[in-house]
Amino acid sequence: MTTFDVSCIGFHVLDVLGRPVTAIPPGGRAAYIEEICMTVAGTAGATSVACAMLGINTRSVTTVGSDDMGDFLVTKMQGYGVNCDLVRRTHDVQTSATILPVRPNGERPALHVPGSAREFNIAAEDIEAALDARIVHVGGTGLLRSFDGEPTVALLRRAKELGRITTFDLIQATPETIAFVEPCLPYLDYFVPSIDEASEMAGTNDVAEVARFFQSRGVKNCILTLGAHGVYVAPETGSPFTLPAFDIPVSDTTGCGDSFTAGIIVGLTKGWSLHDAARFASAVAAKVAMGLGSQGRLQSFDDTLHAMKTLPVRHTAPLTAPQF
Repeated sequence: MTTFDVSCIGFHVLDVLGRPVTAIPPGGRAAYIEEICMTVAGTAGATSVACAMLGINTRSVTTVGSDDMGDFLVTKMQGYGVNCDLVRRTHDVQTSATILPVRPNGERPALHVPGSAREFNIAAEDIEAALDARIVHVGGTGLLRSFDGEPTVALLRRAKELGRITTFDLIQATPETIAFVEPCLPYLDYFVPSIDEASEMAGTNDVAEVARFFQSRGVKNCILTLGAHGVYVAPETGSPFTLPAFDIPVSDTTGCGDSFTAGIIVGLTKGWSLHDAARFASAVAAKVAMGLGSQGRLQSFDDTLHAMKTLPVRHTAPLTAPQF
């Protein structure tokens, strides 16, 4: 019996967002926008907060700076109900942070300080506690300089030895990122990247081929988020399937992938089929996309379940990735 439903391990970042931004003013001039906010973000951080908001017992495992931004992240996560006992602090670098000027269509270029994410690792004495959860989620491979590679592989290997369910996402993947990711693949039960990042590593834009690329290297279930085109799911058993995205007014796409992963995790804790979990996850992402920042308009499990049943959907997603 484990203490937590999920342990979210890896990349946590403070996001400062403003919208809508159409241009950076010249010189020292000012532009007036509608809203600015700060949020807990990252492929482990935003996922942990979404999991807690959706009602499951969540632990965060990361490193943040010994600064005001680190204080903000810890306080906010604890406020949402995330256990932060394994959030370590460092004096060596600042907390990872990003400035995101969000365009009117929801896209968001980023100005990023890697900071504490590069210092993150798990001390040997913390590993068993970090894995004391039914589901172990690792997020942020590619930006976790000290943790990427063998430390990540060893953690995932140990998680499987303990019988944990593993989920995995990454960030800012390039063709070179596959060197860190490939050794992890045999230990992944659910791989949940965006098609953009998965395509970079697989070397193809064909969705079905991308999924086969990762499954041939050991991934059990490959779940590819396709943005406005929905999601493509290649399960361990049975036939692949697509689900459309919900037809919503998009405010900001920050955190949509991270919250989608949280929806998958919540569905797994409830014993749902992968089809139902992916549909719920799409509703979680939709709720986030309707507001600013990684929490957007996400409220609760019941509110998200209602959204899943009532929001209109777009046309069926295509089987090939959109070109960017």
